[in-house]
Amino acid sequence: MQQTLSRRQLLGGLAVGATATAAGCQSVFAGDGADKESFTVALARDPTEEKWDAYGGITPYYTHVYEPLVDTTDEMETAPLLATEWEAVDETTWEFSLREGVTFHNGDALTAEAVVRSFDRVFEQFSWVPGWIGVEPDGVTAVDDTTVQFQTTEPFPAFPGTISHHYFGIQHPDASESPVGTGPFRVANVEEEQSITLTPYENYRDGRANPSELTFEWVKDPNTRVLSLQDESIDVAQKVPKSQAATVGDATGTAIETNLTPSAGLVAVNLYESPTDDERLRKALNWAVDQEQIVENVLNGIGEPARGPFSSIIPWAIHDELPTYGPDRDRAQELVEESKYRGEPLSILVNSENTDDATIAQVLSGWFEEIGVTSEIRQVDPASFYDTFTSGEANLTLVSFGSNSAACDYLVRAMFHSEGSDNRKLHEQNGTGVYNPGAEVDRLIEQGYRAETTAAKREHYGDVQQRVVDTGAVVPLYYNESVFGRQADVSGIDWHPVDNMIEWSDISRSD
Repeated sequence: MQQTLSRRQLLGGLAVGATATAAGCQSVFAGDGADKESFTVALARDPTEEKWDAYGGITPYYTHVYEPLVDTTDEMETAPLLATEWEAVDETTWEFSLREGVTFHNGDALTAEAVVRSFDRVFEQFSWVPGWIGVEPDGVTAVDDTTVQFQTTEPFPAFPGTISHHYFGIQHPDASESPVGTGPFRVANVEEEQSITLTPYENYRDGRANPSELTFEWVKDPNTRVLSLQDESIDVAQKVPKSQAATVGDATGTAIETNLTPSAGLVAVNLYESPTDDERLRKALNWAVDQEQIVENVLNGIGEPARGPFSSIIPWAIHDELPTYGPDRDRAQELVEESKYRGEPLSILVNSENTDDATIAQVLSGWFEEIGVTSEIRQVDPASFYDTFTSGEANLTLVSFGSNSAACDYLVRAMFHSEGSDNRKLHEQNGTGVYNPGAEVDRLIEQGYRAETTAAKREHYGDVQQRVVDTGAVVPLYYNESVFGRQADVSGIDWHPVDNMIEWSDISRSD
């Protein structure tokens, strides 16, 4: 879903060349009479950071230098991209047919061997990838020049959607020429820890992209991103703080775009630590929370009140079928009195990087106080937050989870299966976990994982969501919307529910 909050007023007489110069960019003239505009997009994270070594030192997100075999649609479903079709030839073998006429930026043709080498490079860089996609490093082979075969370790119907992630964008097999992909943009310049500048790939199969130059620039501070947008030194700003969205949207020269994402914010409740091991207390906390107030008053109306742990745009989410707890603080207080809770403070863990979470924690603490439950907020730095969470050091943890691919199965497995990444540590240590509700939920997740249709998957994962909500294993808060600011005269951006997948080929600026 896309929402435009501001008037799309044009900046009459805005000098394109002046804007490009202010952005620190020089247009690259294609020499064919094409549009000579350049654009700058400010990102919240460094697009050249060290973890992108496997991709030639640039982020595979946003840039569209690389393309995966499978695309993710606006409806979070799979679609052909570099592969035109795929099929399961047996329970654990998938074959993908490559699109004909695709060339890398150096002119070489896309081949099955190039796909194999590209996956090899990702396997070599990230040890956790085999567990994620269910394929061992020797499980990718070229059947012929245009057919690639994947051998999964177990039946995995969601495999095509899983590799629609940008981590599996196909690269040229010669690493010395890196970064070289097949996408609509090619790399013109990389400034480490600063920016990536792209130009259109002239021989792209769907035609040349509009902008003559596109720069992704790291602007870490959110306030600086907003100021840069306001002084016209950038064209688009990622992650505009929700608290400033209305100001940016109402200004004459700028606009705001928001999109509902496959991400949800929630409170993960420690089922195995006293006193939140008492279901009556967990339900009381749920009855105390008003999701609509959180969205309206903390998130400035950007987002949707949540009923469950998964965003409503995920195809197997059962948002509309889940019950709401309230708010009803009288009912919540009754449950507190029935529980074994005796006044000890609950610990609320928050990632110090997330300013919205800190505010939400304060609001929750106030509501809990109203029902007779005291709490203490503990903020930890991003580097230690996840380890602190999975060690079960808090009763309540504010988390936000979402998917960057069409297959969102890994979310339910990571969050609620006893062997998922959130629970594995404590389950291996003492047989508990943090917020996995037990063996029956494990069984349902495994059934959903192997389901061959969305309807069957929805049935199994729907039961998981129902049990998670019924037992108070989570306190749902909101479904997240991404927030981008742009110059009001900039248009043609193809917004996507996964903001990493936004398309820039048609971006343009009005006269």
